[in-house]
Amino acid sequence: MQKNILIIGAGIAGCSLAHFLANSGWNVTLLESEDDIAQGGSGNPVAAIYPKFMLNDEAYNDFMLKSFRFTTGWIRRLGLNEGDYRFDGAIEILEEAYAQKLEINLSRKITNKENFFSLINESILNKYLIESNSSGLFFHQGGWVNPIALCSHLINHSNIKIVTHQKIKSIEKSTDQWTLKTESQKTFNSSHVAICNASSVSQFDLTQHLHTDAFRGQVNWINSTTLQMPPIVTCDEGYLAPLIQDKHVFGATYAMNDFNKDLRKSDTKKNIASIKKIHREFYNHCEAQESIHGRVAWRASTKDRKPYVGRVFDNQLLGKMRVRELARADQLPWLKDLYIASGFGSRGFTFAPYCSSVLANLINDNLSQEDKKTLNYTNPERYRLKKMSLKKVASQIFKV
Repeated sequence: MQKNILIIGAGIAGCSLAHFLANSGWNVTLLESEDDIAQGGSGNPVAAIYPKFMLNDEAYNDFMLKSFRFTTGWIRRLGLNEGDYRFDGAIEILEEAYAQKLEINLSRKITNKENFFSLINESILNKYLIESNSSGLFFHQGGWVNPIALCSHLINHSNIKIVTHQKIKSIEKSTDQWTLKTESQKTFNSSHVAICNASSVSQFDLTQHLHTDAFRGQVNWINSTTLQMPPIVTCDEGYLAPLIQDKHVFGATYAMNDFNKDLRKSDTKKNIASIKKIHREFYNHCEAQESIHGRVAWRASTKDRKPYVGRVFDNQLLGKMRVRELARADQLPWLKDLYIASGFGSRGFTFAPYCSSVLANLINDNLSQEDKKTLNYTNPERYRLKKMSLKKVASQIFKV
């Protein structure tokens, strides 16, 4: 029996999910509203991939570590062209006291930590041409990927069909299949649907409760210079990428629910200022330019920084149930054969591949214990359950 699924959105989440499902025998139709894949937040010239840890959020750090390790290992094995990714290190500049506290916390969590990260010292600063007197962490497996090259590689599969210029207006369920209608009155039918369209996830009746904020981000870039530049991704208030396709990309600004598509000189100035402590000469070089190239895109982020990955409730069934019935995880009224992967924020290229692999395992009914832990953490219905004072079941939808 053929397995068919419609995936809405062809950014890193949709392309990753299409890849995992196609490799497990599904026929995938990838529906994209723009004229090509990776036109939103997944279309920047470079994506920095390094683990951004928090000082006092153990669960988030566990999720970050799993995502980072999975994604970097997976990208290495994909067979991308050599010039489309590098994982030879990334530096995060932090206040010295904060970096030391983080180092202590992570040392308890990470085995073989000396192969994973180091506190920045003078020899690291000299080797990677970073301003002296900086402190922070060096992540040995951090790096970058070319987003469009990655997404294009993922959907290069005979089981994947891409249909562009398809703005989905509604999703409806009949007895045995889903029907998607576009603004141009076209319809698509399938037994399974996955919504991976970033901040537009709440546009449908079935998912309108899944709130995300759209964060406008502007990146800028300068073509290659004669300056000696850091050869790895370096992050401070902003990030500075090494020379990739003849560009040094740096950024990015953040503005919540600001939908101005135009490049802003004020944002370019912010991005330049954010790299001042990383490389003073390059900062001065950028300051002297009359015009600098850039790009604007939006990232979808949830209030608690945790993405929405998994299933949503059947609203009709939910309305008929009492709170005490919902207190049992095995009685939760999940909507059958509709799935969500959204709200990855600025960490999309770290989180989305890992989460898409977990979601593919859910769709294939092949979950590991680690998958279940992840889905407990990313449960899209966590806010509704917490509002009903069901915080415990919100984070324990699977027994682990």
